[in-house]
Amino acid sequence: MQEKQEKLEAKDNISLKDYLAFLVATGGFVGKIPIAPGTLGTLVAIPIILIYWNKGVIAQLSITAAVFFVGLWASIVLVEKYNEKDPEYIVVDEIAGFMITMIAIEPTFVHLALGFVLFRLYDILKPPPIKMFERLPSGLGVMADDIIAGIYAWLCLLLIIKIFNI
Repeated sequence: MQEKQEKLEAKDNISLKDYLAFLVATGGFVGKIPIAPGTLGTLVAIPIILIYWNKGVIAQLSITAAVFFVGLWASIVLVEKYNEKDPEYIVVDEIAGFMITMIAIEPTFVHLALGFVLFRLYDILKPPPIKMFERLPSGLGVMADDIIAGIYAWLCLLLIIKIFNI
């Protein structure tokens, strides 16, 4: 009972830092939508990809790294404030992971759709060693498994594009 009361009081005491972390971590509150927050959060990456992917691979890597590091900060803030291991409302990890999936890939409808499906499959199924990265501490554990899922999906997407010439 005491722990529940402390959690409620912590949620009532929201600083600007906590609010900004919540805004970033939830992908502009998309993560608070109760149906498939991870899938919806992944979709938040698409406008970012469509805006920046024509600027070249260096811009793609830089923006993806920025999303990762800001997402890491936001995840650490929320995980430590609310003492939750990997809350499903944090979706910035899916945003960064899908951005990794699309690095150096032309964002056509087919490529985005295939990348989306591949990323979500790896993110949900977590084949080895992805699941191992979830055990990292705090916000790093939140972010790392999706980064590895993004790398797996990227490799598969590259192979599919090369093999089927799409």
